[in-house]
Amino acid sequence: MKKCNYVFLILLIFLTSCAGLTDKENQKQQTVSIYKDVPVRELPSKDGKWVSKLSLGETLYFLGEEVVDSSDNNREYLKVELSDGKVAWAMSYGLIVNAKIAAVKESVPVYERPDLVTLTKNEFNAMDILAIEETKDNWIKVVGENKKIKGWIKQGVVTENKEDVAVAILASKQLMKNGEIILEKIEEFLENLPYKNSFFIGYIKSQIVNEEVEEAPAEEVSEEEVVEEPIEETKMEEASEEVETDEVVEE
Repeated sequence: MKKCNYVFLILLIFLTSCAGLTDKENQKQQTVSIYKDVPVRELPSKDGKWVSKLSLGETLYFLGEEVVDSSDNNREYLKVELSDGKVAWAMSYGLIVNAKIAAVKESVPVYERPDLVTLTKNEFNAMDILAIEETKDNWIKVVGENKKIKGWIKQGVVTENKEDVAVAILASKQLMKNGEIILEKIEEFLENLPYKNSFFIGYIKSQIVNEEVEEAPAEEVSEEEVVEEPIEETKMEEASEEVETDEVVEE
């Protein structure tokens, strides 16, 4: 009897442990960094040892714990697990919990709600980085870089492909200034790019073609060509007048 109780007790402890692990797994929520250089510390405090910083577009996991540092303007920290498995605390301002990272494939307007009549003045441009919070019908709820733009956009205009996101982020650092692509840097950027199958390679190359078309000189017309046409018309008119004069004389 005692042996049975002992076995039952061990089984109970095992099941409880498994349940605890399951709860912890369920508490993990995929989270993305929508800012660059988000601080990560060992403890949720400004005095906590520096661990690292999060890059724009980086994916990690929120472990369900939040702490406010009252000694530092009530800054909020989230307990997170980084992609290398390290557990630490990251400042919440730069994170979007329960979200996926994506990059915009083409210019798209932003709506206040998933309804065409709620169009705003905001828009996302190609290679902008955003976090996808929610999907509804053929709409997605998004938050842009630095949380400057929030709202709903139509599905199909973003890519969640990791290489596409990486190329868009690299382009923002190395290839763009004030939101515009620096054409002189395109060749070097593409040559050193480690991701050769990204959707955005074609888009970046197209910027060179578009620039060449815009700068192509208009076809010049020589002065001789411009003068020749009216001269020929004048000769025809004179010839016509001579014929009419001859006819009058004959009569």
